[in-house]
Amino acid sequence: MAIAAVLQLLAGLVAAAVVTEPSQDPPPAATARARPAPPAASGWGSAGDQRTEDVLRAAAVQRLLDARTSAVLNRDREAFLATVDPAAEALVVRQAALFDALAEVPLARFDYAVERLSGRPADAAMDEKYGRGRWWAPDVILRHALVGFDDAPDRDEQHLTFVRRDGAWLIGADDDFAPVGGRTQRAIWDGGPVRVVRASGVLVLGHGDEALLREVAEATSAALPRVSAVWGVAWPQKAVVLVPSTTEEMSSLLGRQSDLSRIAAVASAEPGDDDAVIDRVIVNPQNFGSLGGLGRRIVLTHEVTHLAARRATGPAVPVWLAEGFADYVAYKGVDVSLQVAASDLRAEVQAGVLPAALPTDEAFSGGNPTLASAYQQAWLAVRMLVEQYGEPAVLAAYRGLGAAPGGGDRSLTVTAELQESFDIDPARLTADWQASLQRQLG
Repeated sequence: MAIAAVLQLLAGLVAAAVVTEPSQDPPPAATARARPAPPAASGWGSAGDQRTEDVLRAAAVQRLLDARTSAVLNRDREAFLATVDPAAEALVVRQAALFDALAEVPLARFDYAVERLSGRPADAAMDEKYGRGRWWAPDVILRHALVGFDDAPDRDEQHLTFVRRDGAWLIGADDDFAPVGGRTQRAIWDGGPVRVVRASGVLVLGHGDEALLREVAEATSAALPRVSAVWGVAWPQKAVVLVPSTTEEMSSLLGRQSDLSRIAAVASAEPGDDDAVIDRVIVNPQNFGSLGGLGRRIVLTHEVTHLAARRATGPAVPVWLAEGFADYVAYKGVDVSLQVAASDLRAEVQAGVLPAALPTDEAFSGGNPTLASAYQQAWLAVRMLVEQYGEPAVLAAYRGLGAAPGGGDRSLTVTAELQESFDIDPARLTADWQASLQRQLG
């Protein structure tokens, strides 16, 4: 799940170890994978022999990864680089940079787990590159957690290729399978040296100017009590903010390609161990940097609201309600005129174009050219509900929806839930909202 704050440009606001194993001839290409081999006709031996070989190989690779973990936690650069195949010169350079980038990161945990019963099937191109039977590409999970902020570790898929050199297993590549969807997940330290800035309840990790990181930390810290004043205190009341160098790095951290050209920041929630969820706020450096101080504070308060409400943002909560509520909290008590904050929607209304219905989930896609208007519509819908029924009733409706089962188009099915909460039918809700837009913006 990732929920974003739109950039309202027109408004000028928001917007040491080499592990060896017994030396044996490799199996033929058809069995060079983490699966039981065929019977003795394969030329390797019995299926039991192959299973033993698989176990030995997996144990050797896990020891290699354990040595890598120890090197990170003990800040032993030489031991860390000793886990990498020296023949992979470009990888050695990247891994040295990665190790250096981790220097300031407050790690509570950093370790790898290899899935023994996994691996890529036989591959002629890989055999040609590394030698038949001399490579293995199992599933590997990197688990990492930040001191004082993560109750459970984050989990990143690492699509590593291990190669056997003189009886030792080493890391030979981390991008062999990227062209076929096997992309190694990147963390903030993969993008360069990480600077760490703290404020009360906030940890910022980034590559940018320290003054910017300090501003992000302080504005996020100030947002925590503002959000709790509306949402309540039943949430962690802390935040980790990532500030990458580029929009491309932001996409990499999110793990997907999407249009971020109109997005100022994103609140992400990724699965961790034991059904835990790892919350992060990720700033789009290009758009965030174009905002003034007030706009930056509004954006970060919006994203912190998503962190607070995430556990109640179930599958039945439509995006317009989630985004509109986040903007409601972000703008509450802020001295900015409605005409400025809702300038895109105001221009539409004054041109005689009223939205026919509440914005659909798809309207909040980063590629929507009228994205700013969709956010403004959602914000003013929530604001209208608060004005008519009170903030406690809107909070209760949000939490009630969060506990409801999802399904279908949430932007349409939610009206029945709102009817229960506010004793208002869908047509009346839409009419009241349109009237409020006309009255305030027309």
